[in-house]
Amino acid sequence: IAAYNGDFDGGEFAGTTPLLPFNGFIPDQVSTVWAGLHTNIGREYNRYNKNETDLYTANAKISFDLVPGKSDDGKHSIEIGGIFEQRVVRNYTVNPRELWEVAQLSSNSHILGLDTSNIVGFEIVESLLVPGRMDTVWLYNTLITDLPGSRFYKNVRSQTSVQSIVPQLDGLHAYVNINALDPSELSLSMFAPKELTDTPDILGYYGYDYLGNKVDDNVTFEDFFSRKDEDGARSFLVPASRPNYIAFYLQDKFQFKDIIFRVGFRVDRYDANTKVLKDPFSLYDIATVGDLGIEAPENIGSDFKVYTTAIGSETVKAYRKGEQWYRPDGSPVNDAQLIFGGGIITPRLKNPEANIKSENFDVADSFEDYKPQVNWMPRLAFSFPISDAANFFAHYDILVQRPPSNSYVSPLQYFYFHERTPENNANLKPERTIDYEVGFQQKLSNSSAIKIAAYYKEMRDMIQLRVYKQVAVISEYLAFDNQDFGTVKGFSFQYDLRRTGNVSANINYTLQFADGTGSDPESARALARRGRIRNLYPLNFDERHRIVTSVDYRYDAGKGYTGPRWFGRNVFAGAGVNLQAIAVSGRPYTAKETPNRFGGSGTIGSINGARKPWTFTLNLRADKNFLLSKPGAKRTLSLNVYLRVQNLLNTRNIVTVYPASGSPTDDGFLRSANGQARLNSLSGEDAFFFSKSYAWAVQNPNHFTRP
Repeated sequence: IAAYNGDFDGGEFAGTTPLLPFNGFIPDQVSTVWAGLHTNIGREYNRYNKNETDLYTANAKISFDLVPGKSDDGKHSIEIGGIFEQRVVRNYTVNPRELWEVAQLSSNSHILGLDTSNIVGFEIVESLLVPGRMDTVWLYNTLITDLPGSRFYKNVRSQTSVQSIVPQLDGLHAYVNINALDPSELSLSMFAPKELTDTPDILGYYGYDYLGNKVDDNVTFEDFFSRKDEDGARSFLVPASRPNYIAFYLQDKFQFKDIIFRVGFRVDRYDANTKVLKDPFSLYDIATVGDLGIEAPENIGSDFKVYTTAIGSETVKAYRKGEQWYRPDGSPVNDAQLIFGGGIITPRLKNPEANIKSENFDVADSFEDYKPQVNWMPRLAFSFPISDAANFFAHYDILVQRPPSNSYVSPLQYFYFHERTPENNANLKPERTIDYEVGFQQKLSNSSAIKIAAYYKEMRDMIQLRVYKQVAVISEYLAFDNQDFGTVKGFSFQYDLRRTGNVSANINYTLQFADGTGSDPESARALARRGRIRNLYPLNFDERHRIVTSVDYRYDAGKGYTGPRWFGRNVFAGAGVNLQAIAVSGRPYTAKETPNRFGGSGTIGSINGARKPWTFTLNLRADKNFLLSKPGAKRTLSLNVYLRVQNLLNTRNIVTVYPASGSPTDDGFLRSANGQARLNSLSGEDAFFFSKSYAWAVQNPNHFTRP
């Protein structure tokens, strides 16, 4: 290590401890004291990423009125529209820390050992057994082999200044030290694509090649398995993600007697425009009863998948349709474990020779086109007066949302399905929400009114992690699927005060209950392997109480001005101040029994059974309108200048807490038995360094709202 700030004279250290004050990186010291807390000075950021999204959209809308009999009593206000959307998404990510390790392993991987039949020289050295005696040591050439599909070991010798460790050896026979090279001499192009992708978490891409160059628009899913470069190596080209979306809607607004109706529907068509696995329980297509032409129990259909007792066996072990399993006699079981126990899963494959890593792999042995999802969404809303001062309203909607996340799987990820199964699922379906609301409005005076409403939302086909069990070769794996369910029930009360003098106000209170099987796609990760859990718990975004108050104080311009006059001018004409206060009860979290580093273990009570503190925010906006055109001008021109202050009181609202302590600033680990044991395992200054560094690490600014 260089003489840091001139404090080190370059002499040898008796030990490693003195290096710490000079910011030295000594593995045993650093990994013991600071591991998992902070990285050392000069540590590279282990990620390079670039992405590109092209969005092509076309919208068409037409609206018109139909007036039968030339009377507005039967008027229909029609609105018709259509939407087309095409996305082209590309992404490229490199995690460089492992590149050096891959380079080290690849640079001499073709060397098998020594070729004792090929002597390249000798050296005279003093004998280790008999002092004073000189012995001859023969130097043998290395025994090498050609590695088809690999090229780094060749390129590192032909394209760089690397020197042989043994001077008598040269060319491919030379051992090279990759760490002696300057990084500027190295490039990703020295590797074949598979040399990099074979190592997990180094490289991920779609819409780009493995070097980060954009691929042509004509690259297809099939090209990944078939294309080769000029050297004969597989190119591993991955096409961009190209989902498309088409929608059509029709709405009719009309009045029947005193009832105002809005009736309509919307049709959505979503196409992921990619290949998906034919069967999530097997990488390769499984033969059905009909394919094999075998006899089966009466309740077993021709489309049921067939499992045998062993590879090549004709004896049926089980049948399956979808996720329902059957014994050989046709009796259904709730858990396939009752059939297979801990045994090997052996489906009867349509093509027993199918191998995704073979150059002759047929995409049809595993994949099929994504089936476009067409959804019909009706909408009905109506309102009618129940008195001269009150109005009733209600609506019913079905809303469908395209998969918002975790829906793209590249052929590169499928290629390593058995080694590192992708969690994303290209076969996800749209999420669905069914929405109901009823309420009424009541006039209190000429300037004030109240509105009371009750609502209910049912969320279906929400994305969540689940486990696929009894999967051929790998037994089981985690992946996202449309299996979450949730409900949001609530009541809202709103009071409106129209401008009276200089003041207008709005007060809104909402009582809400949001429950479901999962709050987000990742929320069931720790529980997924226990099977499907259908219990409903408070969702992470559940806010039992929300109160929003807005008060606006404003002066009119012109003759209606009632404010002060300074220097003969209406200085506050067209000016006003709006103050908004928001109070929200704490969202839920799962309390933990035992503090761990930055977390906890052992659930106390139920999932999301504890609550964070209330939050309170005060926002301010002051603005003023300036008339720029002359009085009486046909076209007026004005300018609005405003000042907006968020969180006016600089309230430090808590939005996240550590689950074992309930505190946003202390996870309780250092005070726990595990934390004390960790401190006791350190000695001297190390314990001091660890406790201070840990206290710093738990101070997470994301646990609070913005100042």
